[in-house]
Amino acid sequence: MGDWWEAAYVYDIGRAAFVAFPRPLYPPDDPDGPVVEGPDVKAVKRAVSRLGRWPWQTFDGAYSNGFAHGTSGNVKDTGVTGVQRQAKIANPSGAMGERTYDVLLYVRVPDGLAAAGEFAFDATAIELLKQAEKQFNKPNSVSGDPRELAMDHLERRLGYTEQPAGSNCDNRSDGIRTAQDHTAGGGTWLRYQPWCGCWCYYALEAAGVKRLDSSLASVAAIEDAAKAGSKCYVGWTTDRAKVRPGDLVVVGGYGVHVETVRGFNGSTTLTYGGNTSPGSSGSQSNGGGAYARSRYPSEVRGYALVEYPGE
Repeated sequence: MGDWWEAAYVYDIGRAAFVAFPRPLYPPDDPDGPVVEGPDVKAVKRAVSRLGRWPWQTFDGAYSNGFAHGTSGNVKDTGVTGVQRQAKIANPSGAMGERTYDVLLYVRVPDGLAAAGEFAFDATAIELLKQAEKQFNKPNSVSGDPRELAMDHLERRLGYTEQPAGSNCDNRSDGIRTAQDHTAGGGTWLRYQPWCGCWCYYALEAAGVKRLDSSLASVAAIEDAAKAGSKCYVGWTTDRAKVRPGDLVVVGGYGVHVETVRGFNGSTTLTYGGNTSPGSSGSQSNGGGAYARSRYPSEVRGYALVEYPGE
């Protein structure tokens, strides 16, 4: 038998306590970081420590670079990246999306460690995750503002990834497959196709936007319709001052990729994107997940301005 850090993790999905994924976690050196402190970070630190990858201590709620990437080559100091490597995650970046969360939720601690045979998340961690789920997975907006409804819809689905990876689909009742079927008018012909536009459609539909159709599956068609002021659009612009949260942004060139604007930080466009990667590494237009992103001016081609109900 090899050492515990060389062993494949043992998953026990049927017996594990379940708490919905609270949110993605990014360290400060990630383009989408840092994240605000929260009880979920404390829970993750407990789990990573129980898995032998971080020293046990009084944990704070900061998702630091050291914890994400490790502070040395010693196994006990490798942090989230160490867990990701042992779990054979394709991109062990230290950022935590749904795939890494599922590892921590369902694996048992390997033999050779103090908590061997127990789940990585202990009872205290599960309670911390429940607190975070309430804090970060907000219910539908009570204000009824359509743009806010679209934002809430997308925020609740952050971290959704393709099932299986690379499939351009999933098996959730409120995820990628459903967004594709809704965009297809109830059909199934958009399943397993690139889904960034379908992800936008799904949020616009939840907000009650009218004149939606399957053309949202095409990034090129979105730009063309916006420039014509047709369908659900009132125009196309490259002027950030005219853009509001809930409008769409075309990223990477004509027909390449589209996301939903959630705000601005100076000249940077903050977005919710589907079928992208969690950070600057990996494919930006076929990354396989739903993430909050920051898009620099050099990435942005322009904005499709959407007509929401009441406007």
